[in-house]
Amino acid sequence: MKYKTTLIALFIVGSITQAFGQERTNREKLIFETASGTLINAIGWANNTTLGEWVDYVNVISHDKDYKLKYKSLQGAYMMSNTRQNFIKIQTKTVTYKGAKYYVLMVDKWNGRYEYPSIQQDWYEYKETIGYIYTEKEYQKLFNLVSLVELKTQYIVKLGSKYENFDETKFLDLIQTELSQEKSKYSDEYIFPVMKSKEGAIRFYVPDIFITYSNYDFENKYFETDLENFTKIIIK
Repeated sequence: MKYKTTLIALFIVGSITQAFGQERTNREKLIFETASGTLINAIGWANNTTLGEWVDYVNVISHDKDYKLKYKSLQGAYMMSNTRQNFIKIQTKTVTYKGAKYYVLMVDKWNGRYEYPSIQQDWYEYKETIGYIYTEKEYQKLFNLVSLVELKTQYIVKLGSKYENFDETKFLDLIQTELSQEKSKYSDEYIFPVMKSKEGAIRFYVPDIFITYSNYDFENKYFETDLENFTKIIIK
């Protein structure tokens, strides 16, 4: 009996020692493997139905013509931070996670909010980087722009605020964490709509949850650029 008790005690001590003796290991870091060129400008067109005119701005879609007349000084960060459809630059980068290749459409844009939202005072702008993460199969839709294509994903990450600048290492950590999570069919779906016009120009929107924030409408508003400029962001 005493022998059995000693064996049990030794087993317990050994198990505890093994448990506490395990090494702490950090997860392996992701890296960006390839990068596309950068899209830094496109014209945002919007049909102002009240005026019966098309209104254009660089890198932002707005039908408000007052920014061209009364409030020209507010063009740029303030104006862009007040609409979801804006960008500073767009680029694609790739990562490999668990043996699968993913394409991250990185959109740098202006965002903004009130310092005191309850009374809507002291608006401020800040730069934000959003990464829309696509599977290889989904991303390859961009290879054939004969008609309208929609790239869809539920996986996105955001980085940037009034107090936080972009940091690539942290951004990659966010991507890895996002890819490790299971998404349900009820998760938000971000759509990147792209089409070629009859004249051969490329029209597109910055990815968004269009059902929630009004649908896209290529008849009345869109970004537009030439094919050569747009294909800068495509990795084949």
